Amino acid sequence: MTNKFLTLFFIGIVFIASSLYCDDFEEDFSDEFNTHAMQESFDPLKSYNVAMTKFNDFTYINIIGPIAKGYRKVVSKPIRISVSNFFYNLMAPVRLGNNLLQLKFTNALEVTVSFVVNSTYGLGGFFDIAKSEGGLKHHDEDFGQTLGYYGMGNEIHIVLPLFGPSNLRDTIGLIGDMFVDPIYYAQRRDFNLFSNNGMYIFLNTYKIGNEYSLHVDEYESIRKNSIDLYLLLKDMYEQRRDKQIKE
Repeated sequence: MTNKFLTLFFIGIVFIASSLYCDDFEEDFSDEFNTHAMQESFDPLKSYNVAMTKFNDFTYINIIGPIAKGYRKVVSKPIRISVSNFFYNLMAPVRLGNNLLQLKFTNALEVTVSFVVNSTYGLGGFFDIAKSEGGLKHHDEDFGQTLGYYGMGNEIHIVLPLFGPSNLRDTIGLIGDMFVDPIYYAQRRDFNLFSNNGMYIFLNTYKIGNEYSLHVDEYESIRKNSIDLYLLLKDMYEQRRDKQIKE
């Protein structure tokens, strides 16, 4: 039971990091979200969602945040960025598969070239040479976006315990992507998600903590300036996901 909980916990924070904190987060927030007023919408799970947002917020601020801040005091930012680059490069199969599913063949080719270049000249992906020197763009596609591309809507918003903002479509997508995640296959699993998961937990723990250490201040700034944290995070998430699907 403990291993099950830990696995869900760490998979969840990975999802939070990938959903809220990406290379274009600040640009997306300033250019897209500030031009829209937060509006009430169909939200059948609102009471539950609000309560879970408060629980997640307490966890981020009192547990995850202090750990991430302690880590960034010990490890310099260039090293933490290189570690983030390594894990991003490792997730290329997820991006490649979803670009292909969406028939974005040029993007899929760039993802492949970036992976090869960064895995070799970028010393295993620790340096994003493909972007910094070659000018190749990131094409971040996940299975939730693929489902949206083919018309599946986001009508039911869900705040998952420790996972953070999501919806029914993206929750299904998260599960789908997990089975293409190379870290998931870090050790033999016998098709059982909750057995022999020590290496999976270890790698994701480090991946999560390192990524969050680069963005702690962003989340704290958002919550500090919010009147209704749940509604703000919900609208930010849904608007950003809609924009990603249309791109």
